[in-house]
Amino acid sequence: MAWSRGIAAVLAVLALGGCGGIAGQASPQLGAQPGPAKPPPDRDGGAVFTAMRQLDACALMDGPGMAAAGLPANSRPTPTAPHSCSFTVDRLLDDSVEVVTGSDWSSGAAYIEAPLTIAGAKAYRYDNSSAGHSDCTIDIPVSFGMAVQVRSRAGYQSRTNSCAQAKTAAATVIGKLGNPDAVTVPASRPLANWDGCSLLTRALGDLDPKKVKLEHSDSLAPLDGCLARPADSKDVSDKVGQVDLKYGSDPLSGANRKPEPVGDKTANVFDGGNFCDVSWGLGPSGSPEKLNDTTVVDVKMKDCDSAKALAVKIQKVLAGPAPSGDKPQRPLLYGPDDPDSVGVGACLDFSVHDGNCVPYRPFTLPASFADWFPETDTQPSIGCAIAVDAVKAVFGDTFAPVVWGQHCFFVEPTHALTITIDVATVYAPARYGSDPSLYSNIRTTTVSGKQAKTFTDTVRGAKPGEPAYGEYDVYVSPSDNINQPGMIAGLIKADRPRGSGSSGDVKPDISRLKDLDQVMAKIIAKYVP
Repeated sequence: MAWSRGIAAVLAVLALGGCGGIAGQASPQLGAQPGPAKPPPDRDGGAVFTAMRQLDACALMDGPGMAAAGLPANSRPTPTAPHSCSFTVDRLLDDSVEVVTGSDWSSGAAYIEAPLTIAGAKAYRYDNSSAGHSDCTIDIPVSFGMAVQVRSRAGYQSRTNSCAQAKTAAATVIGKLGNPDAVTVPASRPLANWDGCSLLTRALGDLDPKKVKLEHSDSLAPLDGCLARPADSKDVSDKVGQVDLKYGSDPLSGANRKPEPVGDKTANVFDGGNFCDVSWGLGPSGSPEKLNDTTVVDVKMKDCDSAKALAVKIQKVLAGPAPSGDKPQRPLLYGPDDPDSVGVGACLDFSVHDGNCVPYRPFTLPASFADWFPETDTQPSIGCAIAVDAVKAVFGDTFAPVVWGQHCFFVEPTHALTITIDVATVYAPARYGSDPSLYSNIRTTTVSGKQAKTFTDTVRGAKPGEPAYGEYDVYVSPSDNINQPGMIAGLIKADRPRGSGSSGDVKPDISRLKDLDQVMAKIIAKYVP
């Protein structure tokens, strides 16, 4: 099988073929694996959507839970959008806790965030802190696509431990989510019975899902924003429509405003050249802060004529009844062992979530190298079969094999290390790692008596004290000649452990990458004559 670097971009589907048997009957191919397991069922999307829209983000932490989360007695809940709320911890140091209902959630989020159990419910932590700044998020999934989010932020001079504060706040939120009917949004909360995508869908009329893709657009309160794009467009600025509902300052106040009559409202129209923003106020929001005291509707399009036309349609929809929705999802929380994403088994710890990952099912290799090696070009599970004992002996039982595309991967729950094993008859080891601008530490060596090539990648822009590489490769020639076709190859990649954030101070730990040498030595010694 061909080695393909940059696995996240590969969309190859595992080929499970058969070979001809006696009298034309197909016989199982050596190492053939079952197809991808059927994922667990998700909750009803409409019921979850209704439940999120009905929740009062402020009530989820207001009351005794505020003191438990370290909030001062005079802290006031400040609605910042129909479905988000901010609590001030320290105004001078810019410390705050935010609660958002209906935040986007996915298998990808579960992969990069660290799982934990809080007050008996499943949750995930993402620590995006860096030097002098603390920022931590707790996601509480309520379906495969939505979560309630708690975020703690601390200013640069603050000593607040954001993750400790976020976990404490999340415990209060989880306690209240156990009885969601007691924390429904009040009728007085402006636009709380709306959500961005329901509003945009009504304004644009019937949308063909094959032609138009809807997605949440507001980073603070995703439920309150919606962006409609052409399904086949690759231009990220191409919009069928975009609307955001928020509590902000009066769009007509301040400098550089351009008030215009739009429909039955006076709106601020900002022409940015390649986009146009039309925003107007709908009256007081009820929020106690000056910066959030106005209910604001914001429409964005590529040009102002389109933006104003969409704004008029949205005004007409808002003059009518809000969506009633389905019966709300109950319960909302997941228990520690409940499935909350489409992944199955060890595929939960694999980085690609396209439905084609298969947990490896063991099988017995023929005793003779000549009987199994030719099959490797079409059967990536053979890589798992020859490596499983060696990987566990060197790296431990937490590593589990999965098959995806044309490779065998060994994954583990922290996601700090991933091992790839690839076997092929048609590719020569010498061809890999040859570009010195991309690879470093290139060596020709031997592994268990067979000629091999080893190298690392190169981390561009690495600062002093940071790892200069994050991958280590070992390509072994079974024929003892790296210029001849045929290879058994291993790659090990280090990454930040899940939950540590992309801009944090935690760096990948490369201290065990060279232990791949032990794995490859065991494989070659055991399986190659």
